[in-house]
Amino acid sequence: MRYVLILFFCANVGSSKAQVFFKTIIRQRPVVSGESFQVQYVLQEADKVGNFKAPAFTHFRFVSGPNQYSGSATTMHGAKPVKNFVYTLEALKPGRFIIPGAIAMVNGKMMTSNDVVAEVISKEKAANLYNKNISAVNSDYFLKSDEDPYEKIRQNLFVKVLVDKKNCFVGEPVLATFKLYSRLESKSDIVKNPGFYGFTVFDMVNLADKQVVTEKMNGKTYDVHTIRKVQLYPLQAGIFTIDAMEVKNKVEFSKSAVNRKTEQEVVEGVLGNNDKETMEEGTDVFETSISTVPIAINVNPVPVKNQPPDYNGATGRFTIAASLAKNNLSKNEEGLLEITISGKGNFIQLSAPSIQWPAGTEPLEPGVKDNFDKTTSPLTGSRTFYYPFVCTVAGTYQIPQVNFSFFDTDSNKFKTIITKNIDVLVINEEKKQLVAAEQKISIAEKSENAARKAGIIVVLLVLVILLYWIFRKKETEKPAPAPAITVRPSIENLLEPAYAAISSEGNQFYSTLRSIIWKYVAGQFFLSGSEMNKHTLRTKMKEAGLLPSTTNPFILLLEQCETGIFTDVLENNKEILLQQAEKLLKEIDSYLFQQA
Repeated sequence: MRYVLILFFCANVGSSKAQVFFKTIIRQRPVVSGESFQVQYVLQEADKVGNFKAPAFTHFRFVSGPNQYSGSATTMHGAKPVKNFVYTLEALKPGRFIIPGAIAMVNGKMMTSNDVVAEVISKEKAANLYNKNISAVNSDYFLKSDEDPYEKIRQNLFVKVLVDKKNCFVGEPVLATFKLYSRLESKSDIVKNPGFYGFTVFDMVNLADKQVVTEKMNGKTYDVHTIRKVQLYPLQAGIFTIDAMEVKNKVEFSKSAVNRKTEQEVVEGVLGNNDKETMEEGTDVFETSISTVPIAINVNPVPVKNQPPDYNGATGRFTIAASLAKNNLSKNEEGLLEITISGKGNFIQLSAPSIQWPAGTEPLEPGVKDNFDKTTSPLTGSRTFYYPFVCTVAGTYQIPQVNFSFFDTDSNKFKTIITKNIDVLVINEEKKQLVAAEQKISIAEKSENAARKAGIIVVLLVLVILLYWIFRKKETEKPAPAPAITVRPSIENLLEPAYAAISSEGNQFYSTLRSIIWKYVAGQFFLSGSEMNKHTLRTKMKEAGLLPSTTNPFILLLEQCETGIFTDVLENNKEILLQQAEKLLKEIDSYLFQQA
């Protein structure tokens, strides 16, 4: 019974692989009246084809055909034979027209392909759609002849600093965020970071975090890069200025209308090294400098009235806890007192609270450990102070309560929090004697363990030598092995999802192909995050030694995919675009493999 099932399964698999597909294909977008377009009749898995007959192309003018092509398409089952009959027609007038299927004798059986509907639009409507799509993607990449490039840059590329307050108390944080807004194809270099005189600075976000979002402003959509985000804790009262951040830019404009989504690159102190970089054909590059506006912060002193004597600059809302690592110690054994201050506020300005140590104890230099949530302002979390100490005399000691005072900006009042008294018992036996006894036992145990381990190692070494000798003897008796073959992922397999999406509607094909390409180059050139842009890719390909004859068509391929995604005016045939992608990927893959 089992063998019958296996044969049945194989037969079904075989029949599924041999299934013939006969399809009529035209481009998905509308056809423009007066222009030519192609109709394709595609046969897959057809061994014998005869008596092929095309329909009468009513409402269209016959231009040429059939042009017959034979080849193969890669699917999940491997390469499949494909025959393609291509006719070129001209659309005569606007409207929706049915193009009937063709008839052919396939493998001894008469088959008919599916009907398709061609939508024909006027040249005026096509021009309106084109202009609309250009505007929807980004009309600002194209610099018109009557436009001032520097004025256009000023309106579409700028930096801003945003602060959550301009008046605060000493120790109360000011949240400052530096952002770059852009709608242009730009490279920006931070040449001067602002000075924060009069503040203690805590960085929350910087350029390496690559935070990019889109924001709408005055009806326009901008790519917004967070360059830096900091918490500024004032050290003293007065008026202090957040200096300007200065940024230099290289902005690229196209000399002709191009469907293209703009990309930005933001770096720090790097662009000066790329002065020899060549411009893309058909573009102009302009250089500008932009900066944020300096902002004055008015810092008020904390009130003097009702200020506790032990107040040491803490601002926020806090709790306090104290504990001992061990409550029972020996003489001269080091103890550890931990005091943890939790809550929200100027943690980075807090100093260790003062401890009134009892007589007979010798305190050592305290340490500190922080645990903050860097995404919140004011800082939320805890700061723990570690106080090592030694008791030189046996007895019971009491570490008195610890006071900690802070200014609560929510209520504009001072508050004091207190720990509990802590008792510690010190026994008369010296810690050194205990340690010596423990060390003797430990040394004896270690000696015994070392002897046991040495015996095991000797046995293992003998076994390894014996196995190596046997293996070498067998190797000398064997013929020389064939050279190792390095297996690499097939480009055809990589492109399978794009082949599968070639007949899909909308922009799925272009989106799938673009995703495959970026996934491939990300792995080959180690790209991630905001590095996934064409400027960086072009640089990486050049550094790898790839020639412009490969690099330029490859960048153009990505741009054609973007055009297909963001507009509906791409003239390229999907099959041709896929063939170009396969050819270029194979060239790059072969070159990189040879260099490895």
